[in-house]
Amino acid sequence: MKRQQFFQHRLQTLSALSDAIGATRSLSAHHFRRARQALPAARQYRDEMNTIVNEIGIHQPLHPGTPAGMLVIASDLGLCGDYNSRLSHLAVEEVKKQAAESVYCVGRRSRSALSRHGIVPVRNYDAPASLEGLSQTLLGLAQDVMEDYLAMKIGSLHVVSAGFEGVGHFAPLSTQVLPIDSVERASPLRRSSYIDANDLTTVVAREYLYITLYEILLDALSAEHGMRLMAAESALEWLESTSTTTVRRLTSAKSEAATQELLDIVAGGRKRLQLE
Repeated sequence: MKRQQFFQHRLQTLSALSDAIGATRSLSAHHFRRARQALPAARQYRDEMNTIVNEIGIHQPLHPGTPAGMLVIASDLGLCGDYNSRLSHLAVEEVKKQAAESVYCVGRRSRSALSRHGIVPVRNYDAPASLEGLSQTLLGLAQDVMEDYLAMKIGSLHVVSAGFEGVGHFAPLSTQVLPIDSVERASPLRRSSYIDANDLTTVVAREYLYITLYEILLDALSAEHGMRLMAAESALEWLESTSTTTVRRLTSAKSEAATQELLDIVAGGRKRLQLE
């Protein structure tokens, strides 16, 4: 009886887990589709910003002697395989390679890995799980990074993030975002008399930084949900296999219990006959 109760309880637990992971898979599929649909427009806008930067001839010099900054984009949520561990591994390598002293961290999953190597982020941000959350995170992040760069707290900015390579596949990437190094035109556009040249450069640089980080975060969001989709599918397959095995064991336990009950009845009948 106890074995039957154990297997019945296990089936109930497996069913609850299956429902939870199924819901996670559906949410990840929804956010994955939205992120992939938003990428073409973001890339087109970033290309237009590249054109503007080149037309104006913006060239931001490195700040000699100023340490580099490192932005690490990971996740807050689990069930995405080795997504965070691979990004953390590259981040540690890049921090040492670039001798970065200011580390900005998006997502708490990589903070513990960084702290084990003595790397403490100067600023932490919640990792976005949707397009709406991405915009909210990016507003504060882009502002903080630009202010630190203009204040010469960082001499450059390198971003460690995930590059989407298909559902369940990604490549950890390191991308230099600042300083902006555009191709200077031989005959740059004539400056407008309605706006100060420095103000125009600052506005364009901020917009360029925002859309560049937006595209990187979108790609990382696609990679994260793609990994979660694959992990959820694997988990559901394991749950289905385990449930099938548990059902067989429960059936066997019921059969054994019925057989034992029948034997007890027969044995009891024989004893009564012997007594008579």
